[in-house]
Amino acid sequence: MLKIKNIEFIKVVYDESLSHNIFSIANIAFSNYEPISGALLYWQKNMDDNAFTPEGDYKFFYDMANVTYFASVKFPKHVRLTRDQRQELAYILLEERGSVGSYSFATHAGRKKGYPADERFQELDFPAHFDVTAVPAYVKSIVTKVDLDMILHAYPEYDPIFISKYAKWRYKVAQLHPNELDAYLPYIDFSVICAINPYLTEAYLIDHLADVDFEMIASNYPVLSRLSKPFREYMYRQLEPALAKELEEFLEADDGEEQVVDILPSFEEEEEMAVLEFFEYDRGTNKWPGSEHLVKGIPSLASQLYDRFGYKKLTNKEMDQKVSSYSEVQLELISYTLEPHWLHRYREMLDWSLVCEYNPYLTEDFLESHLKYIDFYALGNNTNCELSEDFMDTHMNKFNHQKPVPLVIRHLTESLYLTHKDTIVVNSQLLNEYGDLLDDEQFLILQNLIEP
Repeated sequence: MLKIKNIEFIKVVYDESLSHNIFSIANIAFSNYEPISGALLYWQKNMDDNAFTPEGDYKFFYDMANVTYFASVKFPKHVRLTRDQRQELAYILLEERGSVGSYSFATHAGRKKGYPADERFQELDFPAHFDVTAVPAYVKSIVTKVDLDMILHAYPEYDPIFISKYAKWRYKVAQLHPNELDAYLPYIDFSVICAINPYLTEAYLIDHLADVDFEMIASNYPVLSRLSKPFREYMYRQLEPALAKELEEFLEADDGEEQVVDILPSFEEEEEMAVLEFFEYDRGTNKWPGSEHLVKGIPSLASQLYDRFGYKKLTNKEMDQKVSSYSEVQLELISYTLEPHWLHRYREMLDWSLVCEYNPYLTEDFLESHLKYIDFYALGNNTNCELSEDFMDTHMNKFNHQKPVPLVIRHLTESLYLTHKDTIVVNSQLLNEYGDLLDDEQFLILQNLIEP
C-alpha cells in the first residue's frame, strides 16, 4: 500500500469563468512513492448520468438525491495510478478537505423525508373562524381530558377529534425548519414555535418581533444560547424582572461552554471514512485544520443558496423589501448582526454607534473603507474585532481614553504601549480581563511595563 505522509492544501480564489470551479490544490507526500503536486479539487455541474467525467475523474456527490453538482479531483498527467487508485485518493483528498456524502446544512434533503406536514394538514377540517390560541401553547401532541374539556367549554363548536388531530399536527410542524414551517404560520400560535422550534435564529425572531413570546424563548435553550448580547438585553426588558434576572444569571454562567454547532440539531449520523484498499493515511497531527482556506468544505449549490442555519440567502431586492418594512426597533436589533455587505448597503439607515459597539463582523478593511461612519468611542467596546497594530496606532487618539478601552487593551503590544502609554488607561487587572489575544510572552512584557 502507498503510505501518505502529509497532504498540503493551497488556497484558491473562485473564478466563475472557468468550466471547472477549482476550490483547492493539493500536494501529497508519500513515504514509499513519488510526491504528487498540483492535484486540483473542483466542483462542476453534472451534465450526464455517468459515474466518471469525460476526462475519467470520478464524481463525488454530497447528496445522491440531488446530483446537480459534483466534486472531483484532477490529477497531473504524469501520475501513474490506476483508475481505482485515483478514485480512492480523490476520496481521501475530498474527505480531508471537506466532506463527501453529506454536509452540515440544515437544508439537507434527508430531513425532508420526515413528517408529511402538508398531507396531515389537508386531513384537518378547520372550523370556521379558527382561533390559533384555542389549544393552549403548553399542550404538546396529546390532549388530556382536562385540557379537552377546557377547550370545548371555550369553543363548544369545535370537534374533539379535530382538536386531538390538530394538537399532534401542530406539535410536529412547530418543530420544522422555518423554510417549511412558514407556510403554516397562520394556523399555529407563534408562542408554540418559540417554545419548541430549535431552528429559530435572531434574524428570524426580529422578522417576527411583534409575535415573539419571550417567556417561551426563555425556555428554548438551543435558540437562547445563540442570541447576541444586545438581543438578550432587549429580551430581558420584555420579561418580568425576576425572570429576566434569573435568565441573565443563567446565560452569563453558561456563556462559552457551548458552541453553536453543538446545539444545532443533527439530521443524520456522521459517516465514517471508507475502508482504504490502496493507501494508508494516519492523520495524526497532520489533520488539516481548515483555518488557512477561503472556503470550508466542498462547495455545493446548497452552500451558495443557504446559510449555515439552513435559511435561504436573500437577494438584494428581497432584503430591501424586508428592511423597508422594519420598525425602528427591528432596524436597531438587526444592525447588531448584519454582515458587511448589508452594513454597507444600508449604511445611511443604521445607527453606527450600535454597529460599532456590537457587530461581530467588522473587519479592518471594512472599517478603513467606512471611516466616515465609524464611532470610535463605541468601537472601543467591541471585543470581537481583530485589528492590526498599524490600524490601532493610526487611530489610537480617536478612542475615548477617559476610561479603559477594551478594544485597545485587547490589541496592546509593547510598541503600542510605549508609544501611547500617556494616553492608554490600563493596569494588570484590565490586561487579564481583555488581553485574550496576547501570547504568554507578550503578556508578561506588558505586565512588567505597566507595573514594574
